[in-house]
Amino acid sequence: MKPSLILGLAWALAAVPGARAGTLALDRPQSWVEVDVKATVGTFIGRLAEFDFSAHGDPAGDEIATGVFRADFASLTTGNAARDRDMNDWQQTGKYPEVVFSLDELASAPDGSRVARGRLRLHGVERALILPVLIAANQQTLVVTGEVPLDTRDYGLPVIRTLLVLKVDPIVHVRFHVQLRRIVP
Repeated sequence: MKPSLILGLAWALAAVPGARAGTLALDRPQSWVEVDVKATVGTFIGRLAEFDFSAHGDPAGDEIATGVFRADFASLTTGNAARDRDMNDWQQTGKYPEVVFSLDELASAPDGSRVARGRLRLHGVERALILPVLIAANQQTLVVTGEVPLDTRDYGLPVIRTLLVLKVDPIVHVRFHVQLRRIVP
């Protein structure tokens, strides 16, 4: 239930060199964030419906230096209304409705891959987060994809257990695909 991590990965995409401040717009129909959850009996995938991001260029204006990804946790749906209600009760969505990833830096790893460094706030807890991302770019679009495991216990969320034997794995996998359109002035 850590869609925010995937969202954070999406923000990392916005930090691609060569993209001028104010020239990128989220292509909503082409973008998605999913959370893969495993349980004692079965698995399920939640899909985040409401998210957005804003990005800011560096002083020279030749690359995106920082970004903020925001999501409405209540918009995470699994196709099962009762499970969705239970998930929002567990996460205390009424008290902590928003998931936020603040991008501090997009960097290259020694192997040439890209990582996004920033802070994720979920369930009222903010922690540093490093996310691996893949970036593809052309003249019209930037696409950022990634997957990251997220331990919900790190954000003060309890392990879900029912009937003493059924358990939801506290480590969820957040996957995302964020497509941005270049806006030509």
